Amino acid sequence: MDSLPSHLVNEILFRMDLKTLGKMQCTDKSFRSRLSEDPYFKSEYNSRVGSNLFYISSYGSKLVCYLPFFGSTSTRSLETLISYQVLGSCSGLLLLFGQGLCVANPFTKKFRFLDHSKSNLFPMVTNRVVVPWKETTCIGFAVDQIDRTSQRFKIVCVKGSEARNPGETMYQFEINEGDSWRMSKTTVTCRSSNFGKRTRPVYVNGSLHWLRNDGSILAFNLETEKARLVSTKFPQEPSTVKTLFAATDNKLTLIWPTNEVIYVYGLENIFTDPKWVLVRRIGNVVADTKRLIFWNVVAYNRNFLMLREKNHDVSGDVVHQYDLKANKWGVMGYIPKWFCSNGDFYLFTPSSSSVIGLDEKLKPCDDDKRISSLSSIMRLLVGNSSEEKEATQLRKRSIEEEETKLMLKKQRN
Repeated sequence: MDSLPSHLVNEILFRMDLKTLGKMQCTDKSFRSRLSEDPYFKSEYNSRVGSNLFYISSYGSKLVCYLPFFGSTSTRSLETLISYQVLGSCSGLLLLFGQGLCVANPFTKKFRFLDHSKSNLFPMVTNRVVVPWKETTCIGFAVDQIDRTSQRFKIVCVKGSEARNPGETMYQFEINEGDSWRMSKTTVTCRSSNFGKRTRPVYVNGSLHWLRNDGSILAFNLETEKARLVSTKFPQEPSTVKTLFAATDNKLTLIWPTNEVIYVYGLENIFTDPKWVLVRRIGNVVADTKRLIFWNVVAYNRNFLMLREKNHDVSGDVVHQYDLKANKWGVMGYIPKWFCSNGDFYLFTPSSSSVIGLDEKLKPCDDDKRISSLSSIMRLLVGNSSEEKEATQLRKRSIEEEETKLMLKKQRN
Protein backbone atom coordinates (compact mmCIF):
# COMPACT_ATOMS: atom_id res chain seq x y z
CA MET A 1 0.00 0.00 0.00
CA ASP A 2 3.02 2.31 0.35
CA SER A 3 2.95 2.93 -3.40
CA LEU A 4 -0.64 4.22 -3.35
CA PRO A 5 -1.48 7.94 -3.04
CA SER A 6 -2.33 9.03 0.51
CA HIS A 7 -5.92 10.02 -0.30
CA LEU A 8 -6.57 6.60 -1.90
CA VAL A 9 -5.20 4.81 1.17
CA ASN A 10 -7.55 6.89 3.34
CA GLU A 11 -10.53 5.96 1.14
CA ILE A 12 -9.71 2.27 1.67
CA LEU A 13 -9.29 2.66 5.43
CA PHE A 14 -12.54 4.65 5.73
CA ARG A 15 -14.41 1.53 4.58
CA MET A 16 -13.13 -0.59 7.49
CA ASP A 17 -14.82 -1.03 10.85
CA LEU A 18 -13.14 -0.20 14.15
CA LYS A 19 -12.11 -3.79 14.87
CA THR A 20 -10.38 -4.16 11.49
CA LEU A 21 -8.58 -0.83 11.95
CA GLY A 22 -7.25 -2.08 15.28
CA LYS A 23 -5.80 -5.15 13.57
CA MET A 24 -4.32 -3.00 10.77
CA GLN A 25 -2.25 -1.09 13.32
CA CYS A 26 -0.45 -4.32 14.21
CA THR A 27 0.78 -4.83 10.64
CA ASP A 28 2.68 -1.64 9.87
CA LYS A 29 4.22 1.31 11.75
CA SER A 30 3.02 3.83 9.15
CA PHE A 31 -0.57 2.59 9.55
CA ARG A 32 -0.29 2.93 13.31
CA SER A 33 0.91 6.51 12.92
CA ARG A 34 -1.85 7.39 10.45
CA LEU A 35 -4.65 5.84 12.50
CA SER A 36 -3.52 7.02 15.94
CA GLU A 37 -1.92 10.42 15.36
CA ASP A 38 -3.41 11.99 12.22
CA PRO A 39 -6.22 14.38 13.39
CA TYR A 40 -7.64 14.61 9.85
CA PHE A 41 -8.08 10.85 9.61
CA LYS A 42 -9.80 10.67 13.01
CA SER A 43 -12.29 13.44 12.26
CA GLU A 44 -13.04 12.20 8.74
CA TYR A 45 -13.41 8.58 9.89
CA ASN A 46 -15.87 9.67 12.58
CA SER A 47 -17.88 11.74 10.11
CA ARG A 48 -18.15 8.87 7.63
CA VAL A 49 -18.37 5.76 9.79
CA GLY A 50 -19.42 7.15 13.16
CA SER A 51 -22.25 9.27 11.78
CA ASN A 52 -25.77 8.11 12.41
CA LEU A 53 -29.39 9.14 12.47
CA PHE A 54 -31.46 8.74 15.60
CA TYR A 55 -35.14 9.11 16.32
CA ILE A 56 -36.86 10.07 19.57
CA SER A 57 -40.35 11.19 20.55
CA SER A 58 -40.96 14.95 20.44
CA TYR A 59 -42.75 14.76 23.78
CA GLY A 60 -39.93 13.19 25.76
CA SER A 61 -39.28 9.47 25.64
CA LYS A 62 -37.57 6.55 27.34
CA LEU A 63 -36.97 5.09 23.90
CA VAL A 64 -34.28 6.10 21.40
CA CYS A 65 -34.04 4.54 17.93
CA TYR A 66 -30.60 4.47 16.26
CA LEU A 67 -29.87 3.98 12.54
CA PRO A 68 -26.21 3.83 11.36
CA PHE A 69 -25.25 5.38 8.00
CA PHE A 70 -23.20 2.38 6.94
CA GLY A 71 -23.30 -1.36 7.45
CA SER A 72 -26.35 -3.27 8.67
CA THR A 73 -29.87 -1.91 8.19
CA SER A 74 -30.91 -3.39 11.53
CA THR A 75 -32.07 -0.77 14.02
CA ARG A 76 -30.77 -0.51 17.55
CA SER A 77 -33.07 0.83 20.24
CA LEU A 78 -32.57 1.78 23.85
CA GLU A 79 -34.79 2.22 26.88
CA THR A 80 -33.40 4.78 29.31
CA LEU A 81 -34.28 5.07 32.99
CA ILE A 82 -35.95 8.48 32.75
CA SER A 83 -37.69 10.34 29.96
CA TYR A 84 -35.36 12.43 27.79
CA GLN A 85 -36.09 14.98 25.07
CA VAL A 86 -33.56 16.15 22.48
CA LEU A 87 -33.65 19.90 21.85
CA GLY A 88 -30.63 20.16 19.58
CA SER A 89 -27.61 18.44 18.01
CA CYS A 90 -24.52 20.26 16.74
CA SER A 91 -20.89 19.26 16.06
CA GLY A 92 -20.98 16.12 18.19
CA LEU A 93 -22.86 17.65 21.14
CA LEU A 94 -26.44 17.09 22.28
CA LEU A 95 -28.78 19.49 24.06
CA LEU A 96 -31.07 17.32 26.21
CA PHE A 97 -33.97 17.93 28.54
CA GLY A 98 -35.11 15.43 31.16
CA GLN A 99 -35.65 16.55 34.73
CA GLY A 100 -33.39 19.46 33.78
CA LEU A 101 -31.36 20.89 30.91
CA CYS A 102 -28.11 19.15 29.90
CA VAL A 103 -25.34 19.55 27.30
CA ALA A 104 -23.39 16.35 26.60
CA ASN A 105 -20.64 14.98 24.36
CA PRO A 106 -21.24 11.20 23.95
CA PHE A 107 -17.75 10.66 22.50
CA THR A 108 -15.75 12.18 25.38
CA LYS A 109 -18.42 11.24 27.99
CA LYS A 110 -18.39 14.81 29.32
CA PHE A 111 -21.52 16.76 30.21
CA ARG A 112 -22.98 19.68 32.13
CA PHE A 113 -26.36 20.23 33.76
CA LEU A 114 -27.77 23.77 33.43
CA ASP A 115 -30.36 25.59 35.53
CA HIS A 116 -33.11 26.56 33.07
CA SER A 117 -35.32 27.97 35.84
CA LYS A 118 -33.23 31.17 35.93
CA SER A 119 -33.89 31.93 32.27
CA ASN A 120 -36.30 34.69 31.24
CA LEU A 121 -37.12 33.24 27.81
CA PHE A 122 -36.70 29.46 28.16
CA PRO A 123 -40.16 27.85 27.78
CA MET A 124 -42.09 27.24 30.99
CA VAL A 125 -42.02 23.56 31.94
CA THR A 126 -44.83 22.75 34.34
CA ASN A 127 -44.30 18.98 34.67
CA ARG A 128 -40.48 19.27 34.91
CA VAL A 129 -40.04 16.64 32.22
CA VAL A 130 -40.97 17.91 28.75
CA VAL A 131 -40.67 21.20 26.85
CA PRO A 132 -43.90 21.68 24.80
CA TRP A 133 -42.98 20.85 21.21
CA LYS A 134 -44.58 24.06 19.91
CA GLU A 135 -41.96 25.98 21.90
CA THR A 136 -38.93 23.85 21.08
CA THR A 137 -38.36 25.88 17.88
CA CYS A 138 -37.58 28.89 20.10
CA ILE A 139 -34.41 27.18 21.40
CA GLY A 140 -31.25 27.39 19.32
CA PHE A 141 -28.14 25.30 20.02
CA ALA A 142 -24.73 25.96 18.43
CA VAL A 143 -21.11 24.85 18.80
CA ASP A 144 -18.31 27.24 17.78
CA GLN A 145 -14.88 26.02 16.65
CA ILE A 146 -12.19 27.96 18.55
CA ASP A 147 -9.18 26.08 17.13
CA ARG A 148 -8.41 22.57 15.77
CA THR A 149 -9.06 20.89 19.10
CA SER A 150 -11.35 23.20 21.12
CA GLN A 151 -15.00 24.19 20.87
CA ARG A 152 -17.55 26.14 22.91
CA PHE A 153 -21.31 25.84 23.03
CA LYS A 154 -24.05 28.46 23.22
CA ILE A 155 -27.78 28.14 23.80
CA VAL A 156 -29.95 30.95 22.43
CA CYS A 157 -33.62 31.39 23.31
CA VAL A 158 -35.78 33.74 21.24
CA LYS A 159 -39.20 35.10 22.07
CA GLY A 160 -41.56 37.30 20.07
CA SER A 161 -44.02 39.73 21.60
CA GLU A 162 -46.42 42.30 20.19
CA ALA A 163 -44.71 45.49 19.06
CA ARG A 164 -46.14 48.99 19.30
CA ASN A 165 -47.43 48.95 15.73
CA PRO A 166 -50.30 46.52 14.98
CA GLY A 167 -49.25 43.47 12.95
CA GLU A 168 -45.61 43.66 14.06
CA THR A 169 -43.54 41.45 16.37
CA MET A 170 -40.49 42.33 18.46
CA TYR A 171 -37.99 39.50 19.03
CA GLN A 172 -35.75 39.31 22.11
CA PHE A 173 -32.81 36.95 22.65
CA GLU A 174 -31.23 35.29 25.68
CA ILE A 175 -27.88 33.45 25.78
CA ASN A 176 -26.32 30.74 27.91
CA GLU A 177 -22.66 29.66 27.61
CA GLY A 178 -22.63 27.29 30.56
CA ASP A 179 -22.54 29.55 33.60
CA SER A 180 -25.62 31.77 33.49
CA TRP A 181 -28.35 33.27 31.34
CA ARG A 182 -28.09 36.83 30.03
CA MET A 183 -30.33 38.94 27.82
CA SER A 184 -28.90 40.23 24.56
CA LYS A 185 -29.14 43.97 23.92
CA THR A 186 -30.26 43.40 20.35
CA THR A 187 -33.91 43.19 19.27
CA VAL A 188 -35.61 42.80 15.89
CA THR A 189 -39.00 44.31 15.05
CA CYS A 190 -40.72 43.14 11.86
CA ARG A 191 -44.02 42.08 10.32
CA SER A 192 -45.63 39.27 12.32
CA SER A 193 -45.18 35.67 11.17
CA ASN A 194 -44.77 32.45 13.16
CA PHE A 195 -41.78 30.15 12.96
CA GLY A 196 -42.27 27.18 10.66
CA LYS A 197 -44.18 24.31 12.25
CA ARG A 198 -41.73 21.77 13.71
CA THR A 199 -38.85 23.55 11.91
CA ARG A 200 -35.74 23.62 14.08
CA PRO A 201 -33.27 26.53 13.93
CA VAL A 202 -30.18 25.94 11.77
CA TYR A 203 -26.62 26.95 12.68
CA VAL A 204 -24.24 27.92 9.88
CA ASN A 205 -21.42 30.45 9.41
CA GLY A 206 -21.52 31.63 13.01
CA SER A 207 -25.25 32.40 13.11
CA LEU A 208 -28.45 30.65 14.17
CA HIS A 209 -31.31 30.91 11.68
CA TRP A 210 -35.05 30.55 12.28
CA LEU A 211 -37.30 30.02 9.23
CA ARG A 212 -40.65 31.82 9.41
CA ASN A 213 -43.94 30.93 7.70
CA ASP A 214 -43.72 33.91 5.32
CA GLY A 215 -40.34 32.66 3.99
CA SER A 216 -38.20 35.22 5.83
CA ILE A 217 -35.35 34.13 8.12
CA LEU A 218 -34.49 35.48 11.57
CA ALA A 219 -30.68 35.37 12.01
CA PHE A 220 -28.69 35.79 15.24
CA ASN A 221 -24.87 36.07 15.09
CA LEU A 222 -23.29 34.38 18.11
CA GLU A 223 -20.04 36.37 17.94
CA THR A 224 -21.46 39.89 17.62
CA GLU A 225 -24.76 38.96 19.33
CA LYS A 226 -26.63 41.02 16.77
CA ALA A 227 -29.81 39.91 14.99
CA ARG A 228 -31.41 40.77 11.67
CA LEU A 229 -34.24 39.66 9.40
CA VAL A 230 -33.29 38.11 6.05
CA SER A 231 -36.08 38.99 3.62
CA THR A 232 -36.60 36.15 1.18
CA LYS A 233 -39.49 34.22 -0.36
CA PHE A 234 -40.11 30.51 -0.74
CA PRO A 235 -38.99 29.15 -4.14
CA GLN A 236 -42.39 27.48 -4.72
CA GLU A 237 -45.96 27.73 -3.54
CA PRO A 238 -46.47 26.25 -0.04
CA SER A 239 -46.73 22.46 -0.12
CA THR A 240 -48.84 20.12 1.97
CA VAL A 241 -45.74 17.97 2.47
CA LYS A 242 -43.38 19.20 5.19
CA THR A 243 -40.31 21.06 3.93
CA LEU A 244 -36.91 20.63 5.60
CA PHE A 245 -34.69 23.53 6.68
CA ALA A 246 -31.03 22.45 6.90
CA ALA A 247 -27.43 23.45 6.21
CA THR A 248 -24.70 21.92 4.07
CA ASP A 249 -21.31 23.17 2.86
CA ASN A 250 -21.70 26.35 4.96
CA LYS A 251 -24.91 27.28 3.20
CA LEU A 252 -28.56 27.33 4.25
CA THR A 253 -30.52 24.66 2.40
CA LEU A 254 -34.23 24.14 1.82
CA ILE A 255 -35.56 20.69 0.87
CA TRP A 256 -38.85 21.10 -1.01
CA PRO A 257 -40.48 17.68 -1.53
CA THR A 258 -43.26 16.81 -3.96
CA ASN A 259 -44.77 13.42 -4.79
CA GLU A 260 -42.61 13.08 -7.91
CA VAL A 261 -39.47 15.14 -7.28
CA ILE A 262 -37.57 16.37 -4.23
CA TYR A 263 -36.04 19.79 -4.91
CA VAL A 264 -32.90 20.96 -3.09
CA TYR A 265 -32.39 24.75 -2.89
CA GLY A 266 -29.41 26.70 -1.56
CA LEU A 267 -29.63 30.29 -0.30
CA GLU A 268 -27.35 32.59 -2.30
CA ASN A 269 -26.23 36.17 -1.53
CA ILE A 270 -27.65 36.13 2.00
CA PHE A 271 -26.15 39.55 2.87
CA THR A 272 -27.01 41.42 -0.33
CA ASP A 273 -29.82 39.92 -2.41
CA PRO A 274 -30.89 36.61 -0.81
CA LYS A 275 -32.49 34.12 -3.21
CA TRP A 276 -33.17 30.38 -3.18
CA VAL A 277 -31.31 28.75 -6.09
CA LEU A 278 -32.11 25.22 -7.30
CA VAL A 279 -29.14 22.93 -6.61
CA ARG A 280 -30.47 19.43 -7.31
CA ARG A 281 -33.53 17.42 -8.32
CA ILE A 282 -34.01 13.96 -6.81
CA GLY A 283 -36.63 11.49 -8.01
CA ASN A 284 -38.93 10.51 -5.14
CA VAL A 285 -38.45 6.88 -4.15
CA VAL A 286 -42.06 6.53 -2.92
CA ALA A 287 -43.76 8.15 -5.94
CA ASP A 288 -45.32 4.91 -7.22
CA THR A 289 -46.27 3.34 -3.90
CA LYS A 290 -50.03 2.68 -3.97
CA ARG A 291 -50.36 1.52 -0.38
CA LEU A 292 -48.65 4.59 1.04
CA ILE A 293 -49.92 6.06 4.34
CA PHE A 294 -47.49 9.00 4.61
CA TRP A 295 -43.91 10.06 3.90
CA ASN A 296 -41.62 12.98 4.68
CA VAL A 297 -37.99 14.05 4.30
CA VAL A 298 -36.32 13.85 7.71
CA ALA A 299 -32.63 14.78 7.31
CA TYR A 300 -30.06 16.04 4.83
CA ASN A 301 -26.28 16.58 4.73
CA ARG A 302 -23.62 16.84 2.03
CA ASN A 303 -23.61 13.06 1.43
CA PHE A 304 -27.16 11.82 2.01
CA LEU A 305 -30.84 12.67 2.03
CA MET A 306 -33.05 10.62 4.35
CA LEU A 307 -36.76 9.98 3.82
CA ARG A 308 -39.26 8.24 6.09
CA GLU A 309 -42.08 6.15 4.60
CA LYS A 310 -45.04 4.42 6.20
CA ASN A 311 -47.21 2.06 4.16
CA HIS A 312 -49.59 -0.84 4.66
CA ASP A 313 -47.11 -3.47 3.42
CA VAL A 314 -44.41 -2.99 6.06
CA SER A 315 -44.65 -3.33 9.83
CA GLY A 316 -43.18 -0.11 11.12
CA ASP A 317 -41.61 2.70 9.08
CA VAL A 318 -38.90 2.46 6.42
CA VAL A 319 -36.09 5.03 6.35
CA HIS A 320 -34.72 5.44 2.82
CA GLN A 321 -31.28 6.91 2.17
CA TYR A 322 -30.31 8.69 -1.04
CA ASP A 323 -26.57 8.69 -1.76
CA LEU A 324 -25.82 12.02 -3.47
CA LYS A 325 -22.48 10.81 -4.90
CA ALA A 326 -23.81 7.53 -6.26
CA ASN A 327 -27.19 9.03 -7.27
CA LYS A 328 -29.20 6.12 -5.95
CA TRP A 329 -31.64 5.19 -3.20
CA GLY A 330 -31.14 2.48 -0.59
CA VAL A 331 -32.78 1.37 2.66
CA MET A 332 -31.07 2.80 5.73
CA GLY A 333 -33.15 1.06 8.38
CA TYR A 334 -36.54 0.50 9.99
CA ILE A 335 -38.40 2.12 12.87
CA PRO A 336 -40.41 -0.46 14.85
CA LYS A 337 -44.17 0.07 14.87
CA TRP A 338 -44.23 0.37 18.66
CA PHE A 339 -42.16 3.59 18.51
CA CYS A 340 -44.04 6.87 18.92
CA SER A 341 -45.08 8.25 15.52
CA ASN A 342 -44.72 11.87 16.70
CA GLY A 343 -40.95 12.02 16.79
CA ASP A 344 -37.92 14.00 15.65
CA PHE A 345 -34.88 12.86 13.67
CA TYR A 346 -31.38 14.09 14.47
CA LEU A 347 -28.10 13.69 12.63
CA PHE A 348 -25.19 12.94 14.91
CA THR A 349 -21.45 12.76 14.19
CA PRO A 350 -19.09 12.06 17.13
CA SER A 351 -16.45 14.65 17.97
CA SER A 352 -13.36 14.24 20.14
CA SER A 353 -12.80 18.01 20.46
CA SER A 354 -12.58 19.43 23.97
CA VAL A 355 -15.50 21.71 24.76
CA ILE A 356 -15.27 24.66 27.13
CA GLY A 357 -17.92 24.33 29.83
CA LEU A 358 -18.16 20.52 29.84
CA ASP A 359 -16.23 19.71 33.00
CA GLU A 360 -17.95 16.70 34.49
CA LYS A 361 -17.24 13.20 33.26
CA LEU A 362 -19.52 10.18 33.55
CA LYS A 363 -18.68 7.68 36.27
CA PRO A 364 -19.88 4.08 35.78
CA CYS A 365 -20.67 3.68 39.48
CA ASP A 366 -22.82 6.82 39.77
CA ASP A 367 -26.25 6.05 41.26
CA ASP A 368 -27.95 9.20 39.93
CA LYS A 369 -30.72 8.08 37.53
CA ARG A 370 -30.08 11.09 35.29
CA ILE A 371 -26.42 10.08 34.96
CA SER A 372 -27.31 6.45 34.32
CA SER A 373 -29.77 7.40 31.57
CA LEU A 374 -27.27 9.82 30.04
CA SER A 375 -24.61 7.12 30.02
CA SER A 376 -26.95 4.73 28.18
CA ILE A 377 -27.68 7.30 25.46
CA MET A 378 -23.97 8.00 25.03
CA ARG A 379 -23.13 4.31 24.61
CA LEU A 380 -25.83 3.94 21.98
CA LEU A 381 -24.65 6.88 19.86
CA VAL A 382 -20.89 6.31 19.87
CA GLY A 383 -20.93 2.58 19.22
CA ASN A 384 -19.91 -0.58 20.99
CA SER A 385 -17.48 0.13 23.82
CA SER A 386 -16.18 -3.45 23.70
CA GLU A 387 -14.91 -2.85 20.15
CA GLU A 388 -13.11 0.29 21.32
CA LYS A 389 -11.55 -1.70 24.16
CA GLU A 390 -10.44 -4.42 21.77
CA ALA A 391 -8.88 -1.85 19.43
CA THR A 392 -6.97 -0.32 22.35
CA GLN A 393 -5.69 -3.75 23.38
CA LEU A 394 -4.56 -4.45 19.82
CA ARG A 395 -2.68 -1.15 19.66
CA LYS A 396 -0.98 -1.95 22.98
CA ARG A 397 -0.06 -5.42 21.76
CA SER A 398 1.47 -4.06 18.53
CA ILE A 399 3.64 -1.62 20.52
CA GLU A 400 4.82 -4.44 22.76
CA GLU A 401 5.67 -6.54 19.70
CA GLU A 402 7.73 -3.67 18.24
CA GLU A 403 9.62 -3.27 21.52
CA THR A 404 10.31 -7.02 21.66
CA LYS A 405 11.70 -6.98 18.09
CA LEU A 406 13.99 -4.06 18.91
CA MET A 407 15.25 -5.82 22.06
CA LEU A 408 15.99 -9.05 20.13
CA LYS A 409 17.78 -7.07 17.44
CA LYS A 410 20.02 -5.42 20.03
CA GLN A 411 20.82 -8.80 21.58
CA ARG A 412 21.88 -10.21 18.21
CA ASN A 413 24.14 -7.25 17.58
